[in-house]
Amino acid sequence: MLVKQVEAFIEKQDLLKKGDRILVAVSGGIDSVVLLRVLRILSPKYHWDIQLAHFNHSLRGRAADRDAAFVRELAVTQALPFYVQKQNVRKYAREKGLSIEEAARSLRYEFLEKIAQDINADKIAIAHNANDQAETVLLFLLRGAGKTGLAGMPVTRGKIVRPLLSSWRKDIETFARRNKLLFRTDVSNLQTDYLRNRIRLKLLPELAEKYNPQIYQHLWHISSLEREEDRFLQQLAIRAAAKCLEQKPGVTVLYNKRFGKLPAWLQRRLVRRIALLSYEQVEKIRDLARGKSPNKLLTLGNKLWCRREYDKLIFSTRPGIKRTHQAIRWPLVVPGMIRIPGLGLEIAARKYKKTAGFRVTKGRRLTCLDADAISGHLYIRTRQPGDRFQPYGLNGTKKLKDYFIEQKIGIGERDLLPVVADNKGIVSLCTLGRIDDRVKVTPQTKTIIEIEVS
Repeated sequence: MLVKQVEAFIEKQDLLKKGDRILVAVSGGIDSVVLLRVLRILSPKYHWDIQLAHFNHSLRGRAADRDAAFVRELAVTQALPFYVQKQNVRKYAREKGLSIEEAARSLRYEFLEKIAQDINADKIAIAHNANDQAETVLLFLLRGAGKTGLAGMPVTRGKIVRPLLSSWRKDIETFARRNKLLFRTDVSNLQTDYLRNRIRLKLLPELAEKYNPQIYQHLWHISSLEREEDRFLQQLAIRAAAKCLEQKPGVTVLYNKRFGKLPAWLQRRLVRRIALLSYEQVEKIRDLARGKSPNKLLTLGNKLWCRREYDKLIFSTRPGIKRTHQAIRWPLVVPGMIRIPGLGLEIAARKYKKTAGFRVTKGRRLTCLDADAISGHLYIRTRQPGDRFQPYGLNGTKKLKDYFIEQKIGIGERDLLPVVADNKGIVSLCTLGRIDDRVKVTPQTKTIIEIEVS
């Protein structure tokens, strides 16, 4: 019964194909042991190459080691390739500021993905069942998740597939009993320290007994229906992300003007593509986007921040850039070129005689200076306290900080903008195409220095 049910689900969802190499995640518990047996039964028909992987979380001492030994013996007796990794999840959780559950999940999937890549596996089979799905939907509902949360665990994600996701725990237990399968029992699943365990052991049984005996089935059907709608809405979110989102090293940038034109439901979905947040957190981000403050920081928890910088919402794992005001200088030889990896820039300078009919080339990445107006040598540096300059065409000097504010350049970007200076001070903001008035090209200019940024 269970074998036919799983086979029908695999074919309906197109989870596995003939000849696939399948890496089966086996914890040693009843679900993963049953999944392995079912796939082994179907394997001759579909010509699958089945291999095993086990991740030891080091959370239960010797019991965890015995789980690993059990799975190893299971692989040996069935002549299946076996891969195992042991890692200190508690230590990793402390270092990364994660909960034990988050750390365990992150390391486990990282291990599975790596082994799958190493052995060129087509799929990674996980043993989540229909009861797990019902628990997940209720868990997300309690956390205030939207439609994506109510869709629960996806049947497939990348190489990961869940062949048991339509199979109920009672059927899995019946199959294990009839086939006299041996398995390990994780006693931590019986403890109520974790919210998911409390939902499984207390909340759902009470809801089924006192309110609705069909609560498990209803939650599973909700996930199935929401998943179908979610696929369509997710495609719309992907298109919107292409226009509104930009990934940079360590940060995600959401462009506010484009974001503000989207309908509210799409804004919420777009934010949740960046991070899995509660409804309240998503609304705070939307309020931040609509607010009047051009510079504001929002703490989202789990070492995630969102800061508003004029037309940008910047999501990062750092609250902001700490100013050190160190006098960092890079000599700019003329002619010559300098690469500055810390700023992600390449700056080139060349010198040539001004000819009749010369016109100054304008552009944000190209500036022309009067070589004879330069005092001493040129160098590149970052901004420093008290910086002033006289923007070309304006009377009087201006604080560089005030100029950045006028140009709506966010706080986080200001320390990453290169300043070209000589012995007297700033001569050019080369990435903004702005120069100081004292080095402008005039009819009397004889030699030109051209600075180009890429």
